[in-house]
Amino acid sequence: MKLLVYVPLLTPRIKYVFSFIFNDILKTEIGFSVNIREFVQSELPKFCYAAQPIGGELFFKSTGLLLEHKIAEQEIKTTTFGDAKVPFAVQKSALPFDVFAATFYFLSRYEEYLAAGNQKSMPYPAESSLQYHLGLLELPVIDGWALILKNMLLKQFPSLSFNKKQFLFQPLYSAYPPAKNSRRNVFANAVDYLRSFVQNETSKHAEKLTAIRQAITGLQAHNPAESSALLIPSPDHRHYFDTAMLMPKSYLKQTKSNSGNDYSMYYKNQPGFRAGTCSPFAWYDLQLDKKTRLIVHPVATTDMALLHNKSTETLLLQLNELLDHVKLVNGHFYFLSLCNDIRPQ
Repeated sequence: MKLLVYVPLLTPRIKYVFSFIFNDILKTEIGFSVNIREFVQSELPKFCYAAQPIGGELFFKSTGLLLEHKIAEQEIKTTTFGDAKVPFAVQKSALPFDVFAATFYFLSRYEEYLAAGNQKSMPYPAESSLQYHLGLLELPVIDGWALILKNMLLKQFPSLSFNKKQFLFQPLYSAYPPAKNSRRNVFANAVDYLRSFVQNETSKHAEKLTAIRQAITGLQAHNPAESSALLIPSPDHRHYFDTAMLMPKSYLKQTKSNSGNDYSMYYKNQPGFRAGTCSPFAWYDLQLDKKTRLIVHPVATTDMALLHNKSTETLLLQLNELLDHVKLVNGHFYFLSLCNDIRPQ
């Protein structure tokens, strides 16, 4: 049975966020109505997403972000929900925050567009992200919020049906790109520097890398049906190895090259969920204000990020905690190895 949502205006942002939450994560059908009379008269399971409620229907208050068509500084108020801080606080709503605006803000990497003019050629630091400041970075919060919405809707509409997602554990491995000719001397030097850096890190952290390799191998052995290693295909390997995924520059290059899948949604030095989710999603081009065909597979952590732990024990603990968070929501756990040594033999 389809879920009906009233919105005062059906924008590309609303279509994008609701499709991701309800179609991709919760695996259910959703439809929209901008006609109040049609909405009120409908006998379908339904809720209202607007600035004001309609009668006694289930109501989620909108902060207005999804009605906009521009990129602008946002005044983000926070509140407490459960034991966590969440953004886009609202009042007199089924939830104390605008879960759909928060999802869009994290998923689109809205804050990175705002910072793009100042970042220039520097990667966006994890410490600058809203998730980091709210203590949410190591949680796939969007997937968790989706399950909360599901439970709320089932309580009110028991006839609604949701299909279940399957947990996936997927190690990712990459090969360094070759430098073929003199016209790419600058790139060749960068690649040589990166190789040297990784080799030094591998030498310094041999024990930790061995522990990571054993853990990944063990996880694959315990999840054979849900685990398969993947060698990342990339038309431009620099996108993965320059450690400077720039928003939106890097993704615009990929859309122009017709690359269908991306595995660079991670922070260099910090494990966690850069886009707030552990589910693959279509990249949203904020500048054009539209959904693209580029599918982003969010990486939970890289081996290089885990090496920042002070000990092997804390490293493994963090890896297992990240994995548990993803299993809890039946998400996809992508682990990216940037060290050739870590690939299982």
